[in-house]
Amino acid sequence: MTRSPELSRRSLLRAIGMGATAIAMPSLIAACGDGGGGSVGNAGTDQVPWPTHQPFAGPAPDLPGTAEGVQAGYTKYPSNLVSAVKATPGDKTKVRAVAVTYGTPPKPAEQNKLWQAINDALGIDLELTLVPDADFEAKMATLTAGDDLPDIISIGGGHRLPREQEFVSTKCADLSDYLAGDKVKAYPNLANLPPYAWQGMGRIKGRIFGIPLERPLPAYGMFIDRNAFASVGANDTTWSKDDFAAAVKALSKNKQYGLGAQKANQFGLRQLHAAAFGAPNDWKVDGGKFVRAETLPEFRDALAFVRDLFAAGAYYPDTMSLSVTDTKTFYYNGTFKSMTDGLAAFAPAVTSVKGAYPVDLALPYKTGSGAPHIVAGTGNFGYTVLKKAPPERIQMLLRVLDYLAAPFGTKEYELTHFGVEGLHFTRAADGTPTPTALWSNGENNVNLPVIYLAEAPRVLYFSGVDTESVKRLHAWETKAVPLAVKNPAAGLVSDTRSRSGVTLDKIFNDGINDIVAGRAPLTDWDAVVKKWRDGGGDKMAEEYAKEYAG
Repeated sequence: MTRSPELSRRSLLRAIGMGATAIAMPSLIAACGDGGGGSVGNAGTDQVPWPTHQPFAGPAPDLPGTAEGVQAGYTKYPSNLVSAVKATPGDKTKVRAVAVTYGTPPKPAEQNKLWQAINDALGIDLELTLVPDADFEAKMATLTAGDDLPDIISIGGGHRLPREQEFVSTKCADLSDYLAGDKVKAYPNLANLPPYAWQGMGRIKGRIFGIPLERPLPAYGMFIDRNAFASVGANDTTWSKDDFAAAVKALSKNKQYGLGAQKANQFGLRQLHAAAFGAPNDWKVDGGKFVRAETLPEFRDALAFVRDLFAAGAYYPDTMSLSVTDTKTFYYNGTFKSMTDGLAAFAPAVTSVKGAYPVDLALPYKTGSGAPHIVAGTGNFGYTVLKKAPPERIQMLLRVLDYLAAPFGTKEYELTHFGVEGLHFTRAADGTPTPTALWSNGENNVNLPVIYLAEAPRVLYFSGVDTESVKRLHAWETKAVPLAVKNPAAGLVSDTRSRSGVTLDKIFNDGINDIVAGRAPLTDWDAVVKKWRDGGGDKMAEEYAKEYAG
């Protein structure tokens, strides 16, 4: 299974939530052994059908979406909400779940009215362990190594676990008999998830093991302070790489910087610059063979360009120490005039800058060495799996996830995204949910992120975000989506990737960081590529090609 990296950062471990205790355990690799029997790939298997798509007939958007990936936009909140769930899904038992968090620890359930309301609506006693994004991979490798697994496990945020597919296929429930084909119609909100989300998640051994957390196909964007870029004459509808470089250099003065990026995304190289230089989205298929982007001249040219920008002071000098939170903070307060991030960062950015400048996204610059494009995501933020259990338990848990996936325009969506009316929000004259102090001060779905267990397809509606900002984002998507290039490996499974992908990624990432930061010359890149090839990169390419052909 694959996912698009919406967010990623590293720091020290904190585990929060009821019963969330870090325990020393063997590594995930040791726990999984050989994965319970050979390859986790799909080539040569009898592959179950994807879940049948049954779209929700929701409120008509003000800004139309497209089948290619432009999101539907809403400039006002629906006036007539409907119910998407006919009965309380749970059976009053305790359900243990684990998910990533980007917030602060929530109040315990007995003191948390939002948590209580969600428990009542779901009909369960939800015991939620929240793992900070900063150490998600390390914590999850420990947590999933033991036999006492939570009922619901969300693997997301762009993180990849060692031997992830082997763990999933060995210790988690095969959901094919509940979700494949028309069977998914028993869970209509899961059936509303678009096909690209399931396909981007992928099968394992020909079977469906997870439920995708849908995200729009444009995975990343370059968020800019539109006023700042206009002040130096930058026009992203026509700019060349030289225009772009001149603009970000001109904006880098007085302890302010034209480019902001956190350490985990390697200076935005893959998400922004390599795409602008025409490098493929991770992989391309050439004559039936899979070719990795980093091995191509376009990527090397982009690497050289980013190195020169760093040397010129366009990036914050301590970029490699920055977390996601630090990067966002610097963008919000004007220290950074741009940042590379996932589209989910748009609404928080608009509200956080408090009107200081118009938050916008830029189109890719032109290089002359290839057609510029944007990176298309896999259509999901991650996926949720269930611990093996008797069928009646699995069906109950799927009903719970079906509730959490209720779409925009429903009462269930309102609860998980805005809370309880009168407690967490009030309605403005036009019906817009307006957060109360209780929501703003911590009782919200950032600190209690049940949306990372299951979620509806996202739309362009953001409470508290002005109409013009929504229109700007929709206008950007309208122009950018036709430039989106997909990763042909999305949804494919490679045994080498499952077993050695984390190590292989580190080879490239360390090489990028050393060259951009000036610790190594550009000529070292050839040795980095060779180390990746010899370490399993070429084998991974062969496995992808075999599954792609099958």
